[in-house]
Amino acid sequence: MHSYIRLPGTMRSRHTQAGGSKLFEFVIVVLLFGALSTVVLEYMLHYIEVAEKSAMENTVMNMRSSLRLRLAQVLVRNDVDEGVRLSRDNPMNWLQEMPPNYAGEFDNPEPGAIAKGKWYYDRGKRELVYLVDMGREFVPDEEGGKRVRYRVNAPFLRQAAKENRPLSVNDVVEGVSLIAVVPYEWEFK
Repeated sequence: MHSYIRLPGTMRSRHTQAGGSKLFEFVIVVLLFGALSTVVLEYMLHYIEVAEKSAMENTVMNMRSSLRLRLAQVLVRNDVDEGVRLSRDNPMNWLQEMPPNYAGEFDNPEPGAIAKGKWYYDRGKRELVYLVDMGREFVPDEEGGKRVRYRVNAPFLRQAAKENRPLSVNDVVEGVSLIAVVPYEWEFK
């Protein structure tokens, strides 16, 4: 048998009141859980993107270190030809081991042909390219692409040709570097 509480002008059971408050509590819990999940997801995505940027920059640092080691060998061996070869080489070849996200060498690949989060070497442009995966905080380049491009810079080759003189080992050692083709902006707030 139901017990009733008499309210002015209505009859309601305690069972009905309890059911209404439980539903209200459930809705509040769902809303709080949804808000908390959104905040946690936002932090996770931020840290995934920070990790992606760090991994990309770490690969570049490894290539630059390998280049310095190879240039030291050029200097010790007095091997100008090896220095010139380095200046025209795919920087990934300088590494002892290719990163797992290296897709390979291509001749002017079509947009979308290579997955995001991958490195590739564009033989036509002689550029090493990283295709940004997350990139929520990455500013696209002038063509609207989310990518970072690197090129081997070797001004000594142009200078020696311009002066019509043979290359020296010092030209090579001081003149080969890996530079960003266009500075990129990947800043976190």
